[in-house]
Amino acid sequence: MRARLRKALFGLSAGVLATTITAFAVPDTAAAQGLFETLFGGLRRAIERPAMSRSSYSDPYNSYARAADSPPAQREASGPSRGFCVRTCDGRYFPVQAAGNVSAAEMCHAFCPAAETKIYSGSNIDYATARDGSRYADLDNAFLYRQKMVQGCTCNGRDAYGLAHIKAAEDPTLKPGDVVVNRTGLVAYTGGKNKSADFTPVQSYSGFSKSYREMLSSLKLMQPNPGAPPDVVSSIPSASNSRSAQLGR
Repeated sequence: MRARLRKALFGLSAGVLATTITAFAVPDTAAAQGLFETLFGGLRRAIERPAMSRSSYSDPYNSYARAADSPPAQREASGPSRGFCVRTCDGRYFPVQAAGNVSAAEMCHAFCPAAETKIYSGSNIDYATARDGSRYADLDNAFLYRQKMVQGCTCNGRDAYGLAHIKAAEDPTLKPGDVVVNRTGLVAYTGGKNKSADFTPVQSYSGFSKSYREMLSSLKLMQPNPGAPPDVVSSIPSASNSRSAQLGR
């Protein structure tokens, strides 16, 4: 059974975060690219753009912006519809979809909690429309990010490019056998209903072969840079708060 490796970063009071990790020690921002591969890899294939390298995560929006800049012959209104999470302050966007019981609007807000966001749907961003019938192309700040950086326009509250991390215990994309990093080391997600029992050390996870458990146990994890600013942590809204999280208006 092949597990997706996920990396989680923790603040003192932030709780567990979930992003994908590789089998080798990589920079924190690079590891976060794996989450986009998991959630949105199909979109990049549909756009027919080469997959971004892990080192290019410094601007996770770039590949989609380049697709929008392609010649008119390549920008067709036909094709499968997909959702776009749009940051309305500068028009930046990234693909988003519902996961489990979490709606696309909730996922959008979780990744970009520091800005107003809106969900648009369509075959590509040029033709995408919101639930109220408005078009992304008619948005006051549509594609504004191509012209300038808007002061204070941020998803994670820290910079114009990064997204917020999601706590591992609340990550709806996790599947049994996924591996995350917590304060004790590598643990496997078991899919249990009891939050305290959702994760088990990789050494004792029965879903892995002996050789795979040994390989995971031998990994040496990079320690976070003590001088680096803490990562921004986001949460998936609970069912009781889901109505307030619907930002696709």
